[in-house]
Amino acid sequence: MALNIPGLSGSSSTSGATGAGAVTGTNQMGQEEFLEMLLAEINNQDPLNPQSSSEFVGQLAQITSVENLNSLNSQITGLVSSLQYSQAMQATDLVGKTVTVPMNIMELDNTGTMSGEVQVPVNTDRLQVFVQDANGQVVSSMDFGPQYSGTVPFTTDDLAKGIYSISAVATYGVDNETVPVALSTKVDSVVIPGGGKEIELNLAGIGAMPVSQVSRIGQ
Repeated sequence: MALNIPGLSGSSSTSGATGAGAVTGTNQMGQEEFLEMLLAEINNQDPLNPQSSSEFVGQLAQITSVENLNSLNSQITGLVSSLQYSQAMQATDLVGKTVTVPMNIMELDNTGTMSGEVQVPVNTDRLQVFVQDANGQVVSSMDFGPQYSGTVPFTTDDLAKGIYSISAVATYGVDNETVPVALSTKVDSVVIPGGGKEIELNLAGIGAMPVSQVSRIGQ
């Protein structure tokens, strides 16, 4: 006589691996209830056809595994919440500071400058940076000449209020290649979405950006 537990089967190891939801809700059974049923099963089994002890042990192992998984899930959830809280507290320290992120478009509320950096992958014969307005017109350009591989900072001058895009071109012999650009701006506020989602920074002139995208932190 087999012991019948709703959602658990002693004859199939697969049900034990995938039956996490089988011991939840109205059919939930703890170890104590299982052991009571197990003792009753043993006491009332047919002495001429006794139940295999391995089946009892297998069913007990299944329910124990499910309970251990539930406990582990709870611990992981708590750990994630703690980590998010810690990251949020660290992120709030960035408010008012200047950060650099991989972005090539920025909106200026007032006349001013734009600064950032170009990442040169390999030594280049010539590096140029171009600033375009919302109409696609080049309003400023910078020629840095030959550059070694690495980070090359740049700053524009006296741009009027508006939206601008930055592009950088590296020359290798007769070939020109676009290379990555990052812009620097102030952190206005921090967004903590919760639910395991990544913390975001509201950046002046750029908008929301995941905190993991920050490549440099200034004053």
